[in-house]
Amino acid sequence: MKKILMLLIMVGMCFCSGKSMAQGIEGGESVANFYMGLGSALQKSGMEVDGQNLSWGNIGGDAGLSYLYFVSPYLGLGADIHYAGFQGSESFEDVPGRWYWHTFETDFEMHTMHIMGIGRINLNPGSSLRLYIPFGAGIALSEGRMRYKWDDYDMYQAESYDSSFSWYAGIGLEFETNNNVTWGIEARYNAFEHNYQDLTYLVGGHVVDTNPERNYVSLVFKAQF
Repeated sequence: MKKILMLLIMVGMCFCSGKSMAQGIEGGESVANFYMGLGSALQKSGMEVDGQNLSWGNIGGDAGLSYLYFVSPYLGLGADIHYAGFQGSESFEDVPGRWYWHTFETDFEMHTMHIMGIGRINLNPGSSLRLYIPFGAGIALSEGRMRYKWDDYDMYQAESYDSSFSWYAGIGLEFETNNNVTWGIEARYNAFEHNYQDLTYLVGGHVVDTNPERNYVSLVFKAQF
């Protein structure tokens, strides 16, 4: 992450040297963003199956759209919708068959949709290389899913659904090109809630941690127009 940030700073400084560069953010401007990136959970699910406390999000992807209106050069307010999907714990077992070995697979997944009001605090709005603090709060619609496969064919699937308050906060760095397109990167801390008690019952496990809070960190890359 440090190498990526240093690269962005160096590229941004090169852009800033041109006189044709944009003069930063002004009050009354509005922007739309598309972003995507990767994330990882910070804790286990608290759902134990076959003696294993399953991870709900070893690795995941994050993609979204947002809109911001800058009420002043230092403050932008708007809305955001984004999807995050995570691959959790997986297990594989080779089972001998009559003619060849079969593979029995289980995998745990988490899918979330977030609808949020968002804000952004610009620390140096007058520059074409900008550091800022993004934040947001809203509703998360989440689905926990356990899948069972036999030789890559789905045998059985169990799901649980939840809705909760969600929020994020982070830090971002962006640079604006001379054609008014802005590229950037954000590091975020994210939180929402999902209760696995229903899913635990469906898959024959038991709950070892009843805390429904789910936290993950993400790194997203964005294009702003």
